[in-house]
Amino acid sequence: MGKNKLTGLAAGLILCFLLALNTSAAGEVLELKIADAVALALENNLAFKAATLDWQAAKAALERAELVGEEEMLKEAAKKWEKEDAAYEERRVNLINQIRNSYRGVLEEEAALKNRLAAKERARRQLEIDERKFEAGLLSSLDIKRAENSLANAEHNYQTAVINLATMYMEFNQLLGLELTTKLALTEQFDFTFKPFPIELQEYYELALESDKDVAGARENLKEAAEKVLAAQGPFTPRVELEEALLLEQKAQIQVEKAKQALYLKVRKDYYNLQNLAHAVTGAEKEIEFQKQILQAEESKYAAGVISNAQIVAQQEKVAAAEEAYSDALLKYSLSRNNLLQAVGLDDDLKEAPK
Repeated sequence: MGKNKLTGLAAGLILCFLLALNTSAAGEVLELKIADAVALALENNLAFKAATLDWQAAKAALERAELVGEEEMLKEAAKKWEKEDAAYEERRVNLINQIRNSYRGVLEEEAALKNRLAAKERARRQLEIDERKFEAGLLSSLDIKRAENSLANAEHNYQTAVINLATMYMEFNQLLGLELTTKLALTEQFDFTFKPFPIELQEYYELALESDKDVAGARENLKEAAEKVLAAQGPFTPRVELEEALLLEQKAQIQVEKAKQALYLKVRKDYYNLQNLAHAVTGAEKEIEFQKQILQAEESKYAAGVISNAQIVAQQEKVAAAEEAYSDALLKYSLSRNNLLQAVGLDDDLKEAPK
């Protein structure tokens, strides 16, 4: 358990990446799939390096205690080692999940950036159309100013999205333990369409029962309490010890039930929050189609001279806003969906998540 869980393949990948970093500093792009990113982070993430040092120190202390052979020293070292090993494993899994979510989040932001670019191009084309009509004497200078303002807003939104994406790449580099300005190409292919959550509430709760730490801890306490009851049932054990052991067992049973109830309430809340996010995604998708249909109708009216460019510009901005709302809703849903799956050890394809 622990650091030896890094496979030979992962170690090989790390060596390749470290070589690649030397060229990346010269301006070349480092291509990464998710497995590559995970291997890099496990080797270079600063917070995980600190956790690894604690893990190694606890392991060394245990090995020294085993050499000395003193019972109390060995017991204390084993206890500390068990604690550090569990903390190390938790940090390792959390880092892997964080890398997977951040990787996908960056790619989804790249996809959303295309919507901002499309909105900018719509505004640019509209300005070109209006300028031709202005030259023909069909529009006023105010109409041109309106179209110019719309294009300026679209360009600002696009540039803001570019800056935000660059920041996300820097944050991802920080997770990987790389220089913030390292150039990356994330080459994993994702389906960014909406995917319903594939597990019903009760089934998800049953999966969560197997991995929840509070439930596991309560069950372990109950097991220890039951063992004490058995030990206290000997013919030479005072009755008061048996009564105390039975009392502790009853309390342990209560704690198990409390932990299970708390888990169910949490799972239920998370599950229905995800359903609400799913509803927001489907609603935003319908809104895009609705606003685009209105835009098509307005463009036909504008071409026929029935309406002014004010209505066209306003409708284009509504389409852009709907596209942005959809991207935001889909990103929130996807990350929440992934977190729920990862919490029970599953990945996006309902397979066991990589360790």
